[in-house]
Amino acid sequence: MSENLLPPFGKGRSTDEARESGQIGGLVSGAVRRKKAAMRDYAQFILGIKRKVSDKTLQQLREMGISEEEVTGQTLALMKIMDKAISGDIKAMEFLRDTAGEKPTDNMNLNMTPPVIIDDVRG
Repeated sequence: MSENLLPPFGKGRSTDEARESGQIGGLVSGAVRRKKAAMRDYAQFILGIKRKVSDKTLQQLREMGISEEEVTGQTLALMKIMDKAISGDIKAMEFLRDTAGEKPTDNMNLNMTPPVIIDDVRG
């Protein structure tokens, strides 16, 4: 029988089997969490690396109030995305808006009173 076709716990499988399966699942889950955390750390590291840029780019950054010490991969990536947004890329604009913490929320009013149905058909 394949691993995916094992009977559910409590129906033909012992408590020890359930415990062992849970332990294996916990170990795998921990490994996946550690891998995701490492990837997040690498991404933050890469985005934070100081970058050398051309004089032209450096001048543009200075005009926007960004000093040479603040030029990182993240700064440059956001500049590129801003260029796309300015040229009309809606997804780039939404990304910038959301990254800046201005993402709109969808609110639903669930406190509405139900409509009253009047039976005006007379028979």
